[in-house]
Amino acid sequence: MTEPTRIGKYTIESVLGKGAMGVVYKAFDPGIERVVAIKTVRKDRVDQDLIDQSMARFKNEAKAAGRLLHPNIVSVYEYGEDEANAFIVMEYVEGTGLREYLARKASFDLPHVASIMTQLLRALDFAHERGVIHRDIKPANLILTADGTLKVADFGIARIDTSNLTTLGMVMGTPSYMSPEQCQGQAVDRRSDLFSAAVVLYELLAGEKPFAGATETIAYKICHESPRPPSALSRLNLSPTIDAVLAVALEKSPDARFQNARAFSRALREALNAPAQQNPDETAATQINTAIAAMRPSIAAPPVWEETVLRTVERQLAHYVGPMAKVMTRKASTQTADLARLYALLAENISDPATREKFSAGIRSAVGPDTTQGAAISTGTNTRSLLRQAALEQSFVDQTSNQLAVYLGPIAKVVASRAAQKATSRQEFVRLVAGHLGDQERNTFLKEIGFEEA
Repeated sequence: MTEPTRIGKYTIESVLGKGAMGVVYKAFDPGIERVVAIKTVRKDRVDQDLIDQSMARFKNEAKAAGRLLHPNIVSVYEYGEDEANAFIVMEYVEGTGLREYLARKASFDLPHVASIMTQLLRALDFAHERGVIHRDIKPANLILTADGTLKVADFGIARIDTSNLTTLGMVMGTPSYMSPEQCQGQAVDRRSDLFSAAVVLYELLAGEKPFAGATETIAYKICHESPRPPSALSRLNLSPTIDAVLAVALEKSPDARFQNARAFSRALREALNAPAQQNPDETAATQINTAIAAMRPSIAAPPVWEETVLRTVERQLAHYVGPMAKVMTRKASTQTADLARLYALLAENISDPATREKFSAGIRSAVGPDTTQGAAISTGTNTRSLLRQAALEQSFVDQTSNQLAVYLGPIAKVVASRAAQKATSRQEFVRLVAGHLGDQERNTFLKEIGFEEA
């Protein structure tokens, strides 16, 4: 097919590259007399059943990258469409892709590696702080100019925080550089880009990718295997601290990695400045483990709840969601140590507004008026007090049953047991058992166990 001579107002000068979906051209902008690059997607090569989504994703690239005015990010100037193509006009960068250097087995010394990674992480930090995740960090998308400047290109599958164009379950990216969560089709955030950046760093240091093989093999290794330390493969004299940086950056769990690009960059700078043998009395493995422990983000231990409290909460929720109450309660209990917040999280599982309000109203009645209003209430609510009110502990059931036996005799235990199975709070339990007593006995009984009848 003959290449066009013009796209929009731009004069085509040459072809820079071709892909399955389109072509990248070098072009000239006559309006302000500058050279530009134009990335096109040919509409006739897009699945017509998905054309709207594909065009939206392509436009999303322009929207995402257009927000990122940074010296280490390729600038986007314009988005447009004609009958044949959708196109993005961007900064033309005179340089060579990092992939080409690696394909030629080019050697990088530590200062050069430090420069490349510092610029990459600086660009990612800038993008992440503006809500843009690249999702396809790899050498082919990293351009080095003659003066050593790094430019990050191709935000073609970037995600803006407010966009739902790319949905959960879609696997996007380049296999060797994808994070475990990308391989599994899970939601990704900035830490996925940092994993991909770590793969690039590993390749720069070791001269080979940390995860290699067929696509299925690569995905398995990314999710389940740790690569050899780069110091075992590199021609460079690397300190154990560098191995430790890579170990943290390539953690399978996002929570165990560096949490932002600044933390990654700071750790890498310190590691690159560290001597190859920091302590001759320590083995390399000990040095690496010590360094990893110092770098890894601190992950808070899950909250500890009394079992009786969780069982009570489960019974309360089961009235509205059925058997799933146990699963929902146990999951929510790992996210907070505050009873009020726990109830707020559980209320979110009830989709019907009327039913959710009924649940919330019941909890407010049992443990206080502000309990289900969300996270903000935790600072003004005495959680320990709420626990005492809400939890239907077995000790309280037994204590009440013994007191009830004064009035009902041996059947008190049966009455208390049945009431405990039905009740969702102490107050409801007491009301149920007291219902078996006459008015005068009930009043006396309630005073004896510390409850006044409303």
